[in-house]
Amino acid sequence: MHLFSSAGNADDAGPWDPPRPWWRGWRGVTALVAVLALLGGGLYALLKPPGTGCATGVAQRGPDHSCAGLTDGGFAFTADLAPLSTLIRTENQRVLDTAAKPGGAPWVSVVYLLPMVPGEDSTNTADSIRHELEGAYTAQWEANHTHSQGDSPQIRLLLANPGGSDEQRTYALTQIEAQRTAQHIVAVAGLGTSTAATRASILRLTQENIAAFGSVITADDLSDIPGLVRVAPPNADEAVAAAAFLAKATPGAKVLLVEDRRAGDLYSSTLADEFSKSYPAGQLIPEPMDYDSSKSDVSTYFTKQMANVCLDQPDVVFFAGRGVDLPRFLAPLAQRNCAAQKPLTVISGDDASQVEQSAGIDEVKDALRLGKIRLLYTALAHPDAWTESPQSYSPTAIAPFLGGGEFVTAFPHESLADGQAIMGHDAVLTAVTAIRAAASGGDQVSGSDVMQMLTALNGAGTVPGASGLISLDKHGNPVNKAIPIVELTPDGQVNTVAVSSRTGTPPHGQT
Repeated sequence: MHLFSSAGNADDAGPWDPPRPWWRGWRGVTALVAVLALLGGGLYALLKPPGTGCATGVAQRGPDHSCAGLTDGGFAFTADLAPLSTLIRTENQRVLDTAAKPGGAPWVSVVYLLPMVPGEDSTNTADSIRHELEGAYTAQWEANHTHSQGDSPQIRLLLANPGGSDEQRTYALTQIEAQRTAQHIVAVAGLGTSTAATRASILRLTQENIAAFGSVITADDLSDIPGLVRVAPPNADEAVAAAAFLAKATPGAKVLLVEDRRAGDLYSSTLADEFSKSYPAGQLIPEPMDYDSSKSDVSTYFTKQMANVCLDQPDVVFFAGRGVDLPRFLAPLAQRNCAAQKPLTVISGDDASQVEQSAGIDEVKDALRLGKIRLLYTALAHPDAWTESPQSYSPTAIAPFLGGGEFVTAFPHESLADGQAIMGHDAVLTAVTAIRAAASGGDQVSGSDVMQMLTALNGAGTVPGASGLISLDKHGNPVNKAIPIVELTPDGQVNTVAVSSRTGTPPHGQT
């Protein structure tokens, strides 16, 4: 008897086929596709070019790949500017929300154009950039929440960073032009410092009928650009005010001129030229000390020149250079061999306000203390000037910066000593004044309308700025603007010692 039936007998069965591997079926195909997708995605992530977008209207450009472009405050160009950017965006959104309601007020946008990321060669510090934007925001808030400049249209404040390269600047300007209709852009304020790049930006914008309001640009080469006005006195006025102050404080003083010959820096070149014209030629040492801040070994050059300083024996040095270069000049000046015999006054232009926030401030304080040096400069604005010469300033204009004012409320721990917040405020204030004058006809305001109003900002249309009365001449410059003479002391304090002007006496600002 068989133990197994024929159906189950191994000897009677056909050839045996092993089970088909799972990976050869549909499951395997699916798994293979998934693996290849993961590998491909990882490879693409490794090999794809880095993203260039930072936010809508803002992108990485230029050799340093920093973010340039235009924002309503929703993007912060630096972490330092993040809290301020939030305030600006909140106010901008409030303007839009109010306008959307029945009977809501019309609005326009003012772009604040300013290099917002200080680079290695920047003449601005992070503090000065932040202060200037805080002042601009204060003017926006005052325009929208008080009635001192009327109340319509409401003002949105957009922020534009042109960076430090031509590629970044071109991208930012292109964004402004592309958004001018959608964002109702009628003016640009701020504009940065007096450089050839700033001039090129101004020309491009004003040719597009966008009015321009400079905050701290002072070079005389920036006069007579149609559509541009500025709230800062030109270098010629600063030079005359400095010369007038020296004539009173140090009559007959022998002056050595130190000049930066860096190409493209309109501030330094025009400041030196104008001081040379303003000071008595017989009291100027014939050979100025020229240097080029774009080259290396600037400190070494100044060190080598100290022997000539002792030979020339000046009473005063007029430093026609940027504030960031002052530490490199003052440190060797303090070590001059003749320091023990003769004290020396160094006086400079408004950019010297940057030195207080520079990395070299300790070196500067040491130089002032040890080298018998007194450091003065012609400031664009300083809060001490309000008490030094109260008749020169409008109480209404300075109110935002006093106790209970919007600046103090929003930024209680910030300093006004560098004048940047005051000048940023006055640039936007002047823009608002022109905008609301243009809006008096009741139609939608355009940039061309605002440009038309610029020549009316004098006489009865004079703008009472916190930095002094802003009465514009036909060249776009403020007439006889108040100019504080400021001293930086060895302990780092900044004090106003006098208030001057082109004529020596600024007009009364009481209103």
